[in-house]
Amino acid sequence: MEASTNAATVTGRSARAAHRDSLLRMILQLERPLVFLDFETTGLDVKNDRILELAFIRLLPDGTREEFVQRINPGVEVSKTAAKVTGIHSNDAMGLFWGPPLKKVGDKLLDFLGDSDIAGFNQINYDMPLWRNECRRHEIAYDEGDRAQVDVKVIFNVCEKTWDRFLMGPRNLSAAVRHYCGRELEGAHAAEHDTHATIDVLLAQLERHTDLPRDVKGLSDFCLRNSDTNRDDEPSEISGGAGL
Repeated sequence: MEASTNAATVTGRSARAAHRDSLLRMILQLERPLVFLDFETTGLDVKNDRILELAFIRLLPDGTREEFVQRINPGVEVSKTAAKVTGIHSNDAMGLFWGPPLKKVGDKLLDFLGDSDIAGFNQINYDMPLWRNECRRHEIAYDEGDRAQVDVKVIFNVCEKTWDRFLMGPRNLSAAVRHYCGRELEGAHAAEHDTHATIDVLLAQLERHTDLPRDVKGLSDFCLRNSDTNRDDEPSEISGGAGL
């Protein structure tokens, strides 16, 4: 899986995906690009675990999606639990043909992010803390600046007040796709698939919950204000913010 950073990546998507982008553009006001991100990781510890695979998908104000997808050599062993979930084992992740160390692609990632706002599924409490620690570890000059953060899991937690974990399962990305999009999550625990699914869930949330803000700053304020809300009192999920 190689990195891609130009609009040509959009051409292979289905007409249905393009239609969803058009709807999202009409529903969500973007003043600057919004980058949805997801990481597959070596474990749960945001301070010490490492990125195995990443997907940055940039949604532009005109609705276009651009992608940067990259496998990363973590330089450490993959935990048995993470390997069981992702199917990525230490011999693969640290092999010659997997991918470069994060530091080798740091400048490309920063260029791709630019001054974009950030979105994801549980990225406020998981992906972004891990990303900041990885940037410090690899001397990547990431600047948080005034970036807004839209967390689709926070919206899920706050808006679905009657969710019964014992009947409906934990509030992970698979459950969100099933609940909001009426389908199963295909390719779970591949960063690219999870990130596209997160965009689809956000669109469905905005369509369903008409009282949510329609601008990124408003959504960010909502998510940051409620980021400690965990309706199920769930532990952190393994291998990235998307969960199981």
